[in-house]
Amino acid sequence: MWFRNLCVYQLADAFSLDAARLEDRLSAGIFHPVGGHDPESRGWVPPLESGGEQLVHASGQRLMVCLQTETRVLPPAVVRENVDARVAEREESMGRPLGRREKARLKEEVTLDLLPRAFTRSKRSYAYLDLEGRWLVVDAASWREAELLTDDLRALLGSLPIRPLQTESAPHQVMTEWLAHDRFPSDIEPGEEAVFEDPGTEGAEVRCKRQDLRSGEIRGHIKAGKRVRRLALTWDGRIDAVLDSDLSIKRLRFTDVVQSDADDREAETAAERFDADFAIMTGELARFLPRLIAWFG
Repeated sequence: MWFRNLCVYQLADAFSLDAARLEDRLSAGIFHPVGGHDPESRGWVPPLESGGEQLVHASGQRLMVCLQTETRVLPPAVVRENVDARVAEREESMGRPLGRREKARLKEEVTLDLLPRAFTRSKRSYAYLDLEGRWLVVDAASWREAELLTDDLRALLGSLPIRPLQTESAPHQVMTEWLAHDRFPSDIEPGEEAVFEDPGTEGAEVRCKRQDLRSGEIRGHIKAGKRVRRLALTWDGRIDAVLDSDLSIKRLRFTDVVQSDADDREAETAAERFDADFAIMTGELARFLPRLIAWFG
């Protein structure tokens, strides 16, 4: 359940919701397995995977939800092979080559025929609303992935006044200054990984792993005109993460200090463990996210 990536939205102050109302709204979009001729099905499921019944897992003013997507997997090579065979058969029987539209219709027919026999793949996406801190936090590696969940949530709620994190200063500029002058906020320790990009050349980048980011070699990239796009860091000895210049967070990991707190809490059931982990994780992020905003103004 511990989130591995973060895309964080700020929630408008005027927006209000409680667990019961959210549960009621989500029940209208509950997950159903993908149909035989459907390529995909998406809907809401209990965050507690084993034995959970509630679509909303509440811990005080923090409400967790889970969106499940089930997709039928049709390898393009399989579709192409079947289309080619059917085209050859049709051309032979008709005594002429098929046109583009005819081939397109055959591809649709083949896809519909193959879908019921295709394997399915499931994915669960988690998010939680922090009604006190005014955040919507999605466990997603990209904003595009996060928007699949937020769009579905908005459709059920009718309104979801959120916006991605915004700061006064450009994150890439601030992170570049941190490395250039070796001046980090007091609660940040740089990691050993960074991605630099050349703003004048599209796609030009330098990736550093297992490197001392305080070294002269690293500062040389900055002197050459490159800027930081991603930076590994440790916050307050409690969170390791890679911070992107778009303010998304990758490879989030709670350190042993936090994990030991979780281990110290006795839990007799999986539900109790889930609830304890959720409370600890959201408590840590409730402290971390305001600091993230403060770093960039």
